[in-house]
Amino acid sequence: MDFNTFADKAFKISKEKGFDEAEIYYSKGGEFQLSSLNGEIDSYTDASSIEVYFRGLKNGKIGTAFSEILSEEAATLLVEEAFENCSIASGEDVYIFHDGTGEYRDFEGYSGAFQKKTVKEKIDTVVSLEKLALEYDKRIVMVPTCRTADTWSEVTIINTLGLNRRYKSDGGFAVVVSLAGDEKSKKTGFSFSLVRTPEELDVKRVAEEASKRAIDQLGARNVKSGKYRVVFRNDVFGQLFGTFTSMYSADNVQRGLSVLKGKMGTVIGSSKLTVYDDPFLPESPYSKPFDDEGVPTRKKALVEKGELKTFLYDLRTAAKDGTKSTGNSVRGTYRSKPSIAPVNTVVRSGDLSFDELLESMGEGILVTDLTGLHSGTNQVSGEFSLGASGFFVKDGKISNPIEQFTISSNILKVYSGILEVGSDSVSSIYRVSSPSVLIDEIDVASE
Repeated sequence: MDFNTFADKAFKISKEKGFDEAEIYYSKGGEFQLSSLNGEIDSYTDASSIEVYFRGLKNGKIGTAFSEILSEEAATLLVEEAFENCSIASGEDVYIFHDGTGEYRDFEGYSGAFQKKTVKEKIDTVVSLEKLALEYDKRIVMVPTCRTADTWSEVTIINTLGLNRRYKSDGGFAVVVSLAGDEKSKKTGFSFSLVRTPEELDVKRVAEEASKRAIDQLGARNVKSGKYRVVFRNDVFGQLFGTFTSMYSADNVQRGLSVLKGKMGTVIGSSKLTVYDDPFLPESPYSKPFDDEGVPTRKKALVEKGELKTFLYDLRTAAKDGTKSTGNSVRGTYRSKPSIAPVNTVVRSGDLSFDELLESMGEGILVTDLTGLHSGTNQVSGEFSLGASGFFVKDGKISNPIEQFTISSNILKVYSGILEVGSDSVSSIYRVSSPSVLIDEIDVASE
């Protein structure tokens, strides 16, 4: 059964059942993933999926149900299950659907370039990635992680209020972890690249970057405990920032689970800090023209020159605050509860190069790796205590690698302590594009 016939059937049944309105979120897609170990393919994934998420409204209450099949029987079962769930729904929240109004920008997120590549070409890429990482230096012992992947997805949202929207997107990534060793120690180096097309993937750069980072950490020493100026490398600051993006969710703010509650319109950071949610970021495969409730997406400032400009809303939380959805309803999988999150977080770049940031710091610590980003952070208070490694910087130059220290602070204190922002933006695995940043002071503890 094709999707349009399925939707018509489900909507007809939902009306007969007694729903006021009904909606279907339909996604289909595929993933191709490879990993290489010792010059051979270690794992191989070629998978496709179909996800159908039905929502029905009755007197402001909502019932949901899921399926992976488009059939007349599935349509009937979906509606019946959703109606049963709606009948036992509790809580005071009032749900609404979007009627399809608003400005929808033209969107070209699908090139099909990855899908045109042959399996052999993809195998050659991942094997070459591992080979280049290993050949970078004789001290590279092995490459325990060497993975490439590409995905595509097509999303359609349709409801009985008139919403009927669709988009298609694709992209890929590569990740390499190299292990370096000498007679005293072994260290790992990590590199990640997120791309829209295969041509954008610089295999040599990713491979050599991971191996160089591993080599550079050999001979790491401890550092004295104290308060230090700190430069967070671009990808690392992206990880730290991304860990705390849930505090911008209006749902968390409304429930008192965000450190930003009561701070709208106030200064929460340095004038050097400007952060956007940009759902049309050209280089991101996560970009999209509407959110998972069908609301048009738009670029918006979360923080502008240190001032908190907006929270992120879906339809339900926007109705609570008497405002409009910002187009930030996000669904992880069709079986997960919708949440609120940025599409693409962008920390605006500054004018200083990476070397100029270190020169501006003078003496301090360059942080190039963080551990414990989930267990060591408190999303409600903003406090964090994280394991770290990196380099000691003296007279504006990297002096020596350092390890086994802990950095502790509060994310808003970090915001306020930003002295300079670099010009070296890069995308991190946390959907954050960020440059390196210089922070005035952070507590450092070491054994």
